[in-house]
Amino acid sequence: MNYKSIIFFFLFICLNLEAKEFLVDKVVIKCKKANQCKEYVNTFKSLERSYLNIEHFSEIIKLYVANEGVKNFSYELVKANSERHLIVSFLPKLKIYKVLTPRIDSEYSVELPTILSIKEGDYYDDRKVKQASSILKDVAKDKGFPNATINAVKEVGNEGVTLGFNLKLNKPVMITEFSVNSSSDYLKNIAIGKLSKHMSSPYDLPQVKVDIEELKFLFQGLGYYIVDLNLKFRFLANNRVSLFLDIINPLQVAFNIQETYFYNKSELKKELATAMINSKRELSSENIESILREKLEKSGFKYSKYSVKTKSIKTLNKDSLKVYSIKIKEGVRSKASRISFKGNTFFSNKKLKSLYYENAFEQAGSDIYDPVYYENYANLIRELYISSGFVSVFIDKPYIQFDSSSKLVNISFRIREGLRSYVSDININGLSESSKEEVLKVLDTNVGSPFNPIQLKVNLDKALESLKNSGFYYSKLFKAKNIVSYESDNTEVRINLNFAEGPKLYAGDIIIIGNYKTRKRLIIRELAFKKNSLITSDIITESKSKLMALGLFSSVQIKPVSKTEGNTDILIFLKEKDFGSIEIAPGIRTDLGFKLSTNISYNNIDGLNKRITFEGTINRRFDLNSLDDTRRQSSKVLLEYDTSIRFSEKKILRSSYDFTMGISKARKRFYSFDADIQRVSYTVSQDYTRWLSASIRQQVEQISQFEATDSKNEENFQLGSITPALTFDFRNRPVNPSSGAIFDLSYELANPTFLSQDVEGKSIDYYKIISRNRFYIPVGQHWVFALSTAFGLQENNRGEDGYIPSIKVFRLSGADIVRGFEDEEINRLITGEDISQNEVNTRAYMTNLKFEPRYYLSDTTIMGAFYDAGRVFVDEFKSDELRSSVGLTFKYVTPVGTLDFDYGIKLLRKRNSSGNLEAPGRLHVSIGFF
Repeated sequence: MNYKSIIFFFLFICLNLEAKEFLVDKVVIKCKKANQCKEYVNTFKSLERSYLNIEHFSEIIKLYVANEGVKNFSYELVKANSERHLIVSFLPKLKIYKVLTPRIDSEYSVELPTILSIKEGDYYDDRKVKQASSILKDVAKDKGFPNATINAVKEVGNEGVTLGFNLKLNKPVMITEFSVNSSSDYLKNIAIGKLSKHMSSPYDLPQVKVDIEELKFLFQGLGYYIVDLNLKFRFLANNRVSLFLDIINPLQVAFNIQETYFYNKSELKKELATAMINSKRELSSENIESILREKLEKSGFKYSKYSVKTKSIKTLNKDSLKVYSIKIKEGVRSKASRISFKGNTFFSNKKLKSLYYENAFEQAGSDIYDPVYYENYANLIRELYISSGFVSVFIDKPYIQFDSSSKLVNISFRIREGLRSYVSDININGLSESSKEEVLKVLDTNVGSPFNPIQLKVNLDKALESLKNSGFYYSKLFKAKNIVSYESDNTEVRINLNFAEGPKLYAGDIIIIGNYKTRKRLIIRELAFKKNSLITSDIITESKSKLMALGLFSSVQIKPVSKTEGNTDILIFLKEKDFGSIEIAPGIRTDLGFKLSTNISYNNIDGLNKRITFEGTINRRFDLNSLDDTRRQSSKVLLEYDTSIRFSEKKILRSSYDFTMGISKARKRFYSFDADIQRVSYTVSQDYTRWLSASIRQQVEQISQFEATDSKNEENFQLGSITPALTFDFRNRPVNPSSGAIFDLSYELANPTFLSQDVEGKSIDYYKIISRNRFYIPVGQHWVFALSTAFGLQENNRGEDGYIPSIKVFRLSGADIVRGFEDEEINRLITGEDISQNEVNTRAYMTNLKFEPRYYLSDTTIMGAFYDAGRVFVDEFKSDELRSSVGLTFKYVTPVGTLDFDYGIKLLRKRNSSGNLEAPGRLHVSIGFF
């Protein structure tokens, strides 16, 4: 914002406010464009409050002026009868409502950038518009239009500014000549074919360079590893340009490698080709031997033998071809017969060997020669000694002794421990006595103890954070050079810490800026502090997280206004998001086939984050493997759908409860029938702590089953139920957790009291208990062991007069699927029948177990193996009859969960109802399950 344009007027009529507390009784807002000022009214109305003095008032006003949506701001403070009025005059900045695609006035077309320095929702700024115009002009120039002109077009409406750009390209610079110079006619013809499209076209230099890079990669892929391309150009009169391309070093190379045991030929060829490309020269036989020796020695093949011969021939294209004929005799991998240490007196050989194997790579851990790990291990020894006070320790390079006859390796590490350093004095300045004690406690270092510089650095950060969380929000640690000073022989260490403690801060008034639509009480409700609360770093961080979690704001800033002792105003500056969204998402799932989903939502209704959402999904299955044999053979196509309208409000009626109400209609395919389902439900939930939440849902469903294999399943019924649930969530994060556990327990009760049907012989009265638990155990830096257990029990309470509808009987699907099995395979009872073919009027059981060691390739990609087991039962649970599978999984982390590609293989295949043996396994694609 241009602060030079802000004018401050202090008019005090008959007031003496220099050092006195005063009250602003009323704020009068003057704005020339009333329709554009409405959203700022609540912001400025909050200035109606008391102030300590005129300096305090001035400081608060400056914060309001800093709002980027306000310009040409001025104010007057006047006395009206017995009241003081604040008259605020300002002009709001216009918001950009829409940015139109640039219009091009030319017979030519150019590709323009999709991201500019302006975007919809930003405040209109002439400088940013000029910057965007400049970018478009530069792009046109690069594309061969140096005389292009840009005209920005602005239209102001009720919703904001609609911004467009008219781009007139004018006369281009044309490529009128293009020649290629090369001793290889073969490469020359390829280049001409690739680049001839630029002839008689505007001089698009970036695209020409891209094509030349692609050409170079193409040549290298053909074996011309040291080829180089040099582009030159000459501008001519009348907006013309000539291009010249020189193809240098057109030598083709081939590597003929005899098959090796450990490495495949393509891997070694790639290594040699990369070396030649990087060096930009031919490789001698000695170079190749050196490259191969280094690579194989890293894998433990110390005594490999190499033979490299070269010959040059002419190819059919009349180019020179240099052939490297390479023979490799790998021999056996050398093993480390002895790992020894010299010079160590403080740590025993046993301790150092334990350190070696605890951190060893797979190769070294198997006692195979691994020179890369030996270098890393020397650093581990150094860190171990330094952390124990030996700050002058010196570790020689590993001494490696080979025995050519036995192919064994002896590795020795020489250690010069030096003198041990002890803490002789700890000086802490700038803190009160109580704070000093807290810092000393966190430092975990005492006078006379060994000096650990590695831990000291970590603990200093913890000590400063501890001060901030004790209420000294502005505390600092001065990073001076003499924090640690050594005596001449390095045996004594003095620690000198200089802090600025600062005052303890308590929350005064809470100033909120930027909540044009969101109500103040909603924001205050989410804060982790209240008026007069102690302000700490953790409280500020938690408050930011809770406000961002509402999904209403694109950014949140929270900071105290002043650094003075006692109560201080807390500034909360917000940027609101657009509150409406429309999403359309096509997708594919192995169980549902092709699907199309849409989500239309509008949140923050009434400024209290009330939300109404429409969700719809339609899908068509690729195959009918999840249906019974009769329905599968009929091959009837049915479009399935699921639509719902949901209203939700957090902390309804100013309570601590969240409320959700939904109406839905769906058509779904089940094993032995199809069904139309209409549902009305409402849910009340509450988060009691960060890790404990509870909910209760009441639901009424009208279900109509049709196209059933058995006529008894052609039925209509009504089901009403109530379901309380508890969740204990100790995970470190909800999406892709890497540690912790989560426990879910639900109890569904369906009976006529809750509007289930009460019909003789067909009454619905049952309960269903489901327990789902997941555990995540980190092992090392990249491994996480994930375990999921699920168990369910449901029982009919009416005996022969009642039943559990088959649509509500347990089926292992979705999150409970046993990977490697089709739906109809895993939901068979011990008798071979599908569970839906039995009328359940007693008990049914479900159990599922998943164990999955995961290896994190990166923050977003995971690979792993898995073991799954599970089954459904009626009447009696038999743990020895579980079906199981093993397989591999690949996961890609998305904001809503992991996108999983799982291939499972059955451990014991059985025959289906037709007598055919089950398929060995199956691929599953899912998102967000486990």
